[in-house]
Amino acid sequence: MPMNDNTIIRVENLHKWFGLLHVLRGISFSVQSKDVLVIIGRSGSGKSTLLRCLNFLEDPSSGNITIAGHTVTTAPGIRPDQQKILALRLSTGMVFQEFNLFPHMTALDNVIEGLITVKRMKKDDAIPIGERYLRKVGLFDKRDVHPIRLSGGQKQRVAIARALAMEPKVMLFDEPTSALDPELIGEVLDVMKQLAQEGMTMLIVTHEMGFACDVADRIIYVDEGEIVEEGCPEDIFHNPKDERTHIFLNPLLKVQHIE
Repeated sequence: MPMNDNTIIRVENLHKWFGLLHVLRGISFSVQSKDVLVIIGRSGSGKSTLLRCLNFLEDPSSGNITIAGHTVTTAPGIRPDQQKILALRLSTGMVFQEFNLFPHMTALDNVIEGLITVKRMKKDDAIPIGERYLRKVGLFDKRDVHPIRLSGGQKQRVAIARALAMEPKVMLFDEPTSALDPELIGEVLDVMKQLAQEGMTMLIVTHEMGFACDVADRIIYVDEGEIVEEGCPEDIFHNPKDERTHIFLNPLLKVQHIE
């Protein structure tokens, strides 16, 4: 797969086994800088595993992953270079389904924790950065509030601010609204739309098809650990080439009123 000057993510022949279960079966794709790639598919199709392999929260069984110029090669019986993994992770922000905030820390302390522990920044230097990103997600007024006093949408926005504070080149979102009540989903999607408009490169696993239609440059449909189809939203939603894509999307588009 060629990698031009504008390619920021390249995945080549990625496999993941859990014991005898072959979860990812030779996944390959690339993403251009400032693009938004949305990954869709049924539960259990391998979408979240794919995202977790990209920043080595899960160890891939084999394949090559390049993010922001850092390439890690994995193969059975070969331990990948840990320094390369660290460099790749520092280029990658991750937002999870669950918020994973530290309950004993304020919103601001959660946001700056990575700056202090990973980047070894002094707290006095980290605080203005944390405040800037809380302001960016509309939560500066909650800087001294603990997570227990935040709504689900506010918690997820703090989690986004925490990831952004590390100044990653790429953001990964693993179904960031799936744990939210319906009335809170919009406030998180609005922040993500703003990031897309500002040119943040994003990989997003989501079931929010209207959102995907609005922000995606490309959509990948994954089924049983393989990329079945990829294309622009117009083609995927309205003219899918593979029958599996059509069968998956048809009920979702009707429920979510996407024309």
